[in-house]
Amino acid sequence: MRYTTFGRRTGLRVSEYALGTGNFGTGWGAGAEPDEARRMFDRFAEAGGTFLDTADGYQFGESEELVGT
Repeated sequence: MRYTTFGRRTGLRVSEYALGTGNFGTGWGAGAEPDEARRMFDRFAEAGGTFLDTADGYQFGESEELVGT
């Protein structure tokens, strides 16, 4: 995994690839069940990924609940 600095002055290094978590959960009627979301998250982390895209609106908040557990 390659890394880059997040922003110009933060000093925070993140992976060049981000994992979008909008499909974590089924609140919108479609998406990944918790076990499947966990497998995707674990695979991303095992590959060295550190940059997650999540928001409280994804799957009506279920995405953030799953990422936080």
